[in-house]
Amino acid sequence: MYQKLDLSDVSWSKNDIKNAIKLPTHLTEDLSHFLGIHYGDGYMKVQKRSKRIDYRLIYSGHSINEQDWYENYISHLIKRLFNKDVVPRKTVKNTIRIYFCSKAIIEFLNKACEVPYSPKINIKIPSIVLESEEFCIKSAFLRGLADTDFSLVFKGKCKKYSNHKPTIDHKTSDIRLHEDIKKLLSDLDFNFCSGRTKNFRKGKAHDSYYIQINGKENLKKWMKNIGFSSSNHLTKYEVWKKYGFLVPKTDIHRRKSLLKIFEP
Repeated sequence: MYQKLDLSDVSWSKNDIKNAIKLPTHLTEDLSHFLGIHYGDGYMKVQKRSKRIDYRLIYSGHSINEQDWYENYISHLIKRLFNKDVVPRKTVKNTIRIYFCSKAIIEFLNKACEVPYSPKINIKIPSIVLESEEFCIKSAFLRGLADTDFSLVFKGKCKKYSNHKPTIDHKTSDIRLHEDIKKLLSDLDFNFCSGRTKNFRKGKAHDSYYIQINGKENLKKWMKNIGFSSSNHLTKYEVWKKYGFLVPKTDIHRRKSLLKIFEP
């Protein structure tokens, strides 16, 4: 049974009503997946101006590797959840971006789903996800976060690519988020290694926290229980599964050609 959400503190603007914005009443798999995507690629801010208030939501991804996913998955997910039509557009900064405004959606995410406003600093995974008794809710959130913020790479000391082993990798400077991800993975019975390293930016040392899920069996389990929706990650996995290796730094078009996926 999906958890019912409290919408009592959420209000609609005139534009929300005009555009027939709807809000989910329960924490579904689709919504949990969207929350994971937001934690990775999302930006949410209420900006007060002299005569108006802007309720801005922005989602940004890689202009080449994630264009297909933004156009054919995320935009449709937003439509299903909120009845909001959005059009992903490329920017001059080599990103694909979805931008829209909605008071109701922002207040829903913040008040009903516990999503913090941007910038995302010292954040934690919403308790409605972290404490959910539904396996599918936790796995859907992780899938969304992995689609946007995890890496799927193939590592090894040997120069022969076929000896390289898969690693699902996450790094963050936010220890609260790091600990919450570890809890989700433990709840879903995944084996992983984690720790702290130092990153250096502009001559200063910063703590960075990593999680690595290593090996073929863990990847097989991930694909069965969590998976990816991002075509960027899926094409990496499919090429590796077909050929036994993945040459580093191939873009999605090269991977699709190896898989004989012909684009219009």
